Amino acid sequence: MERILIIKLGAVGDVIHTLPVLETLRHCFPQAHIGWAVEETAAPILEGNPALSELIPLDRKKLRGASGLIYFRQWLRALREKRFDTALDPHNLFKSGVIAYASGASLRSGFKKLREGNFLFLNRRIRPAVRHRHAVEKYLCLLEPLGIQETQWVVRFPLGWRSQDEDRVGRFWTQEGFSRTGVKHDEVVAVNPGASWPSKRWMPERYAQVADRLVKERGVRILILWGPGERPLADRITRSMSEKAVIAPETSLKELMALIKRCRLLVTGDTGPLHIAAALGVPTVSLFGPSDPARNGPYGHGHTIVRSPIPPATHWQKKEIGDHWMKAIAVEAVVEAAKKQLEL
Repeated sequence: MERILIIKLGAVGDVIHTLPVLETLRHCFPQAHIGWAVEETAAPILEGNPALSELIPLDRKKLRGASGLIYFRQWLRALREKRFDTALDPHNLFKSGVIAYASGASLRSGFKKLREGNFLFLNRRIRPAVRHRHAVEKYLCLLEPLGIQETQWVVRFPLGWRSQDEDRVGRFWTQEGFSRTGVKHDEVVAVNPGASWPSKRWMPERYAQVADRLVKERGVRILILWGPGERPLADRITRSMSEKAVIAPETSLKELMALIKRCRLLVTGDTGPLHIAAALGVPTVSLFGPSDPARNGPYGHGHTIVRSPIPPATHWQKKEIGDHWMKAIAVEAVVEAAKKQLEL
């Protein structure tokens, strides 16, 4: 029986973009044992996925400090004992390359791009036929050494959550008096101001202006989402608004999925909740500054991208590169994009 390891540690959006790799592997190798090495913060994306045989969580917090190396060595030793035949490394990082090599897999597939010395640990290096294709399709190209062609790709993004997650979200929804029917003029538009990179965040005051306009002109309800460390951003939006908005409660990742699924529209930047919404089929308006939506945008139909008039940064992987890309995005452009989405 084929034993295949996927190495995509995080972040949330990256893990979601790799889901079609898992779906395609399960379709082409129905009897295979498929494992996925992932950091614990993104693991809920994969929990309960029927296509996955084994989840192999890596606790990033334990990698810190003097004991971090000991923990990592023990984790790698346990991984090697699982005896994988194939390792797929869409991460293209030094750490993921070490994991691929340490797994003992005879076939280690990754990209030709010379990044962080990753290529040193691989023995099959793929260059996608189309250079600037979306990350979803780029990751799927790593299946070529297994004899899987593009015509065999299964592009699905299954996300699931537990009944208790749905129940908690349902209680909050009812408590706030949100419509469960999605009737016109009582629709919920979610606003998510956070992003892991400061350079990808739009100003909370501008989100507030967009929210006020949508309430006044479309009669929607506004729900503000936030993640770890982002509550101050949500508070700044409500303080800047003249209309009423509701701030979401603190949620787990699975509760966030259940919450986004109920919304009519999500307005956000290039961040994990954007890709959760796209995977769930929830329409989005996304604001892109230093990163390239052709590679990292929401995958599929039903989404509107508002791009900064300043071209994406060629060094997009650097987090601290300033906010002038996002500052160049006008409120009016976002308002008009959201209104058009609400008319569909």
